[in-house]
Amino acid sequence: MTTTSSTGSATGASNSAILDSLTGSSSAKASEGSQDRFLKLLVTQMQNQDPLNPMDNAQVTSQIAQINTVTGIDKLNTSVTSLGDRLVGAQSMQASAMIGRHVQIAGKTIEYDGTAVPLTFDLDARAVSVTVSVLDKGGQTLFTKELSNTEAGHIDLPWDGSLDNGGKAGPGNYVLKVEALDAKQAAVKATTYSYARVDSVSLDNGVTVNTKALGAIAVDDVKAII
Repeated sequence: MTTTSSTGSATGASNSAILDSLTGSSSAKASEGSQDRFLKLLVTQMQNQDPLNPMDNAQVTSQIAQINTVTGIDKLNTSVTSLGDRLVGAQSMQASAMIGRHVQIAGKTIEYDGTAVPLTFDLDARAVSVTVSVLDKGGQTLFTKELSNTEAGHIDLPWDGSLDNGGKAGPGNYVLKVEALDAKQAAVKATTYSYARVDSVSLDNGVTVNTKALGAIAVDDVKAII
């Protein structure tokens, strides 16, 4: 009886090579052509197998399972990519609603346009004294507000542009500064927040909102919309 064990071995090796090329790719992109070649080689291998040494059913099942897994991963990647595109689209629509409104991010720049703005900060711990100041770009103090016995947490103080000298601030960018002390006169950490108007939205590198005072801001960095 003539056997074709060499053909079976060669075809098996070819199947393994195809699987290796598919599963070894980090992107796991299985093309339909690769699947067709795999199935044709598998059928050829079964047709020419050695009757005295037939293919192991477990081996066949394993190879089919592998190609199905790779195909499934490829479809999953396509679905995830599509979902990601839809999420970006939805996020851009939401971001467009911010145009004309104000946003806050961690920072210290305040954009004042003639209407009251919030002086916002977080205290890490309780403070017996807190000094909230608004400075000009040169570092000169223009407005000061003293607080006492302030609990830890989020704090908003409205500022209408009033200055310590009785005057009124003009439209422009100012600097928020917060100094806090505990009962032992040790400094308490205060995180300040910038405040700016959103002028437009960009989709170049993810969704960003554009402001005159702070430049481009990633949507994920926005802490509040006012």
